[in-house]
Amino acid sequence: MMHPEWSFLADLFFPPCCPFCGKVIRHGEETCPSCADLQPKLMKKALPLKNGGAPFCYAIYVYQGRVRDAILRMKFADEPSVAPFFGRKLAQQLPTEVQPDVVTAVPMSRLHKRKRGYNQSERIARAAAAELGLPYRTLLYKAKKNRTQHRLSAVERFRNVQGVFAAKPAAKQKRILLIDDIATTGATLAECTRVLLREGAQSVLCAAVALAPEPDR
Repeated sequence: MMHPEWSFLADLFFPPCCPFCGKVIRHGEETCPSCADLQPKLMKKALPLKNGGAPFCYAIYVYQGRVRDAILRMKFADEPSVAPFFGRKLAQQLPTEVQPDVVTAVPMSRLHKRKRGYNQSERIARAAAAELGLPYRTLLYKAKKNRTQHRLSAVERFRNVQGVFAAKPAAKQKRILLIDDIATTGATLAECTRVLLREGAQSVLCAAVALAPEPDR
């Protein structure tokens, strides 16, 4: 635990901020009073996985309003500090019967990660793993380049991820919690699930911080 004096100095020079709006908050607070109403709510979305049943994805927010703003800042405005908050909240909301062996994240290409400086889904997943007391492992990688998903239609999203991901042998016989930042159509999570199961994973459970609003799914 951080010494109170060091905690005071850390807050003085690097004050904690509300993950949703960016306002400075007091030490020990998670959000500002204005954003305290944004409480996580566990939701489930079926994923379109062929030849392996119909797994689903857990999520805790809808991708709109201040949640959307926070995720966009995390992804595109160099604010990775938002990720641990989302990871902890996601882990806290998962049902107690969820008992994975390991946590992993949807990967980015090496070039994309180098340009951004981090993989936000990995940051979220690492925080979730720490909250759950589980190891984080990199079990997936991008085997080839593809187009950015958010500019594509639902049908194009599924085609765009086919054959893009590959799983590592360490996935064998593991019960895996797979985490991403946003689930829109579920195409990326479904494809990652497919390759993990093909590699020999015992099971894959998917979770995301936010689900796209219904008209966008």
